[in-house]
Amino acid sequence: MNKLNYRPDVDGLRAIAVLAVLGFHAFPTLFPGGFVGVDVFFVISGYLITRILLQAPQGEGIRIRSFYARRIVRIFPALIVVLAACLFAGWHTLLAAEYKQLGKHVFAGAGFVSNLALWFEAGYFDAVSESKPLLHLWSLGIEEQFYIFWPLALVAFTRYRCSPLPWVGATLLCSLCYSGLLVWQDRTQAFYSPLPRAWELLAGAVLGYMQHSNKHTVLLRLNGPATAWVGLLLLMMSVFFLRSSDMFPGLWALLPVIGAVFLLAGTPSSWLNSRLLAHPVMVNIGLISYPLYLWHWPLISFASIIHSGQPDWDVCLALLAASFLLATTTYQLVEKPIQKMVRKGEGKLVLTLLVTMMVLLGLMGKNVYDRDGLERIRYKTLIGLDAASQRDFVEWEHSGLITQSNCRIPFQFPGREYCLTKHVERPPTAALIGDSHAFHAYWGIAEALDQIGENLILVGRGACVPLIDYSRGRDEDLCQPHMNAMLSYAANEPNIKKIILVFRGRYLPNEADPQTQSRFRSSLERTLSRLLAAGKNVYYLLPVVEPGFDPRLCLGNLPFGRQSPMPCDISRSRDAEKTVLLRSIVMMVVKKYPNVELMDPNNYLCDGDICPVIRNTHPMFKDENHLSYSGSLFLGTTMPWSEHDRTNPRAP
Repeated sequence: MNKLNYRPDVDGLRAIAVLAVLGFHAFPTLFPGGFVGVDVFFVISGYLITRILLQAPQGEGIRIRSFYARRIVRIFPALIVVLAACLFAGWHTLLAAEYKQLGKHVFAGAGFVSNLALWFEAGYFDAVSESKPLLHLWSLGIEEQFYIFWPLALVAFTRYRCSPLPWVGATLLCSLCYSGLLVWQDRTQAFYSPLPRAWELLAGAVLGYMQHSNKHTVLLRLNGPATAWVGLLLLMMSVFFLRSSDMFPGLWALLPVIGAVFLLAGTPSSWLNSRLLAHPVMVNIGLISYPLYLWHWPLISFASIIHSGQPDWDVCLALLAASFLLATTTYQLVEKPIQKMVRKGEGKLVLTLLVTMMVLLGLMGKNVYDRDGLERIRYKTLIGLDAASQRDFVEWEHSGLITQSNCRIPFQFPGREYCLTKHVERPPTAALIGDSHAFHAYWGIAEALDQIGENLILVGRGACVPLIDYSRGRDEDLCQPHMNAMLSYAANEPNIKKIILVFRGRYLPNEADPQTQSRFRSSLERTLSRLLAAGKNVYYLLPVVEPGFDPRLCLGNLPFGRQSPMPCDISRSRDAEKTVLLRSIVMMVVKKYPNVELMDPNNYLCDGDICPVIRNTHPMFKDENHLSYSGSLFLGTTMPWSEHDRTNPRAP
């Protein structure tokens, strides 16, 4: 078998492909069809991979393990660097939802299934694509999926001494026809699925096999200098005349694919191949085309996210220059040294390190996705706050606001206990019972009650509903026994005259089944009856509105002057839609107990239907659903807690 000789004109063709893609992404109006550069890459990949697989010395056959090892050494280094850089850059620039999406795409990119992940998202040409720094890895996914099946197919053809051309030709035509039909039915699937794209790689594979076997006279007709010129013309027509609005890929993809095949089939010694494609400038661009392709889109995408749209032309020029610099650096300092290590016999070590690093990056991406963009960790440092604003977001248990003296009845979080009593030296006269929402409401209510001579204690447990014999699910946090004990304590303590029940209303979702509804209603009736029978004044607070995002976004200086993607006012009516079932059940039950004070805190947090996240430069919320210290003080001291102050005692 013939040894594969290096063809500099192939690197020149790579240069044309990558420059077309860069032109489309940076200047889409000048290069409207530049996206076809990816199709050229597909043809080149099919062509070279086939020639590489068939170049084994006589008698050794196709060496699958060696092939895959070379693919790892070729593909992994630059990709690892770019994935790590994107995670790092995203940590310092992206908001939670954006970073979560990036984590998903890092995970998919590390597993070479980006095309499948993007298949179920927006299309490649949609505006939202600009917010995906790793969108371009879809093509790498298709190539790697081709690398899985094509070498195995070649092994089978070689083992059974069967010419692959009839079978591959039939598969190519089926894939082309499928692409032509699918693009009219589901354009996103036609773009990202490997099946309608397979024919483009197979076109290069067929050419590579025919050149290797050197038995097919049809090549003589494609080997003239005119062939290359026709191929270049087809490519230029594709780049300058195709539009993203065209039904692409489909049959339109024939233009760049045939153009690439003709350029590869042309005589390497012809003027076009030897003088233009093999020019040192073109060859050098081709040599860095892979890292250049990897780097350019993340830079443009991050700039688009920061600018909330396509960057200006001068910014795009600077980004392309940075792409060339990063690609050259990656090639010289990462790819070439690794290739040198392999040539020195350190291949196993290199493979082990590369695979390990890729797996770790994939797991890091999954962790970012699973933890919602690491919002709780990142926003504390990502968003610049002044000293006054920072005080509204302190962890209260470390702020000196917690009463550290020993007490008999602490408030519990899993693994933590806190004693909250306004005046430790005096017995409590009022008890606030509930979950973490009660914990955050405590400060303002305690201050308000202190002004009328009452001493408030907080009891309860995080994520637990303050009702007798009520539990959600398997009750692994032991909510029921603890809440039963807290309610019994408050009912039996003679000094406690006032009991306030507070918890997050989302615990009873609108879609709760009838059994859950009945259990909640019965527990509420049982609790109110028990407390009223003990002679207590009972207050039930309806759920507080929730922003659903970190309120720091409405205060801080976001990176690069970005604006909050969230409205900083909450719609009270829209928020109430999330607790319709709970409110209806509570209203129904409380009607049976006229002595229970039903209070809606949103009457005081909101101005009509608008509930400001920020009041007087202070956030009303600490996070996506809990009150801040300022919000707690505002609400607690605004709500009426005595008959003298109460002008609307029942405010549902």
